[in-house]
Amino acid sequence: MDHPSSIKTFHARRGRMTSTRTNVMNNVFPRYDLTQLTTPITLKAVKSSDEAIIDFGCGMGDATIHLLKAKPNSVVLSMDVHTPGICRIAEYANSQNFDNLLLHHGDGLDVLRDSLEPKSIDLLLTLFPDPWPKARHHKRRLIQHSYLALAHKVLNSSGKLVIATDDYSYAEHIAEIVENNDLFSRDDVNVEIPSTGFARRGQQLGNQIEVFTLSPN
Repeated sequence: MDHPSSIKTFHARRGRMTSTRTNVMNNVFPRYDLTQLTTPITLKAVKSSDEAIIDFGCGMGDATIHLLKAKPNSVVLSMDVHTPGICRIAEYANSQNFDNLLLHHGDGLDVLRDSLEPKSIDLLLTLFPDPWPKARHHKRRLIQHSYLALAHKVLNSSGKLVIATDDYSYAEHIAEIVENNDLFSRDDVNVEIPSTGFARRGQQLGNQIEVFTLSPN
């Protein structure tokens, strides 16, 4: 299933623009704004880094902040449509003077499709995408064959696509998509993912977290 522009994989909410967020978006976010770069973008070249990581749908930024601290020699590109998380990441990185960060405030599918140098990404994290639990909304789920195709386009031959969900129905959906694709194979060993608010919420609810680690064929 493809993701035509008329079908959104996210809820169109931006969050309340407080004076603090407005200040961050106007004065801090531009330091990290991906759209200022000329395409096609090679993240490792832009930031002189050893590894390029994408945090797709970064939410409130827990995974990104962990990666910025744990992997100072890696560049992290974080993308989300929701303003509060983007502001939190930008404000944190600026306060700690982290320069190994790029941000995209918008639909990350466009970035994967049009902005990045092919085969230039080492790790693509897709942690707890919206499960869209109602059957009539399943077409809005991010993980489709079209998403795997975009991931395959940007990942290098030794790269990894890591997807995590705590929603049983979505895990079944992802497993079916993975099983019936020719671009990726599932690794037997799962990678350890950074803790996020959605992961902690899932654990508190007693949900099993399923992690899919995929290698390009």
